[in-house]
Amino acid sequence: MRRTGPSGLEVFLGGAAPSRLHDWASDGYRSSEEYLFWSRKVCGLACLQSLLQGWTDIRLSMGELLVLALDWGCYVVEPSGKVQGLIYRPFMAWVSSQFGFHCELVEHTPIHVSSREVRPGQVMIASVSPEIRDPNTYAPQRGGHLVLVYAVDDGVVRFHNPSGYSHNSDSASLPIEVFERFHANRGILIGGAS
Repeated sequence: MRRTGPSGLEVFLGGAAPSRLHDWASDGYRSSEEYLFWSRKVCGLACLQSLLQGWTDIRLSMGELLVLALDWGCYVVEPSGKVQGLIYRPFMAWVSSQFGFHCELVEHTPIHVSSREVRPGQVMIASVSPEIRDPNTYAPQRGGHLVLVYAVDDGVVRFHNPSGYSHNSDSASLPIEVFERFHANRGILIGGAS
C-alpha cells in the first residue's frame, strides 16, 4: 500500500517495497519493474480475472491478461510512458470475442439507475475514485479506478475492490448514496456467456 507523504514522495506503508512483498513472477510479470509499472493500472483486468474465475474455468495470470489487453488496444502506452486505459470499447470487443461475455457500455448514468441492471449473472465494472476505499473522504475525485459491482440490494452496493485494504477488497459494501459520491456515472455491464 502506498501513500503520498507531506513531502510529495511516495511512502510505502508496512516497511517493505511492494516488489518484495508480492510474488510478481507468479502473476505472470517478467520483472519486478514491470509489476511495479502495471500494478496500479490493471484494476479493470483484476475485475475481469475475478469474472473469469467465477464464471468460467479459464485461469489466466495478470501478465497473460495484460498481454492480451495490450494486443486488443485496451491500453495504449504513449512514448512518454503514460498509459491510457482501460479503454472501454476495445475491452468490450475483446471480452465478448474471446470469452463470450455480453457487454454494454454505461455512460452518463448515475449508479442508482445503472445498478438496476446488476443481478445474478450480470455485473458492472464501475468507474469510481480510487479514494472509495476510504468512504469518509470529503469531495473525492470521480473516476480513475474500476471496481466490480456484483450486487445492489436494500440500498447497498456490494463490490470487489482490487485496491481495497485487506478487510474491504474482496467484499466491500457502501450505501448507494455514499458510492454515488465516488462514481463517475460510467462503466460496463457484463453478462456471463450464454
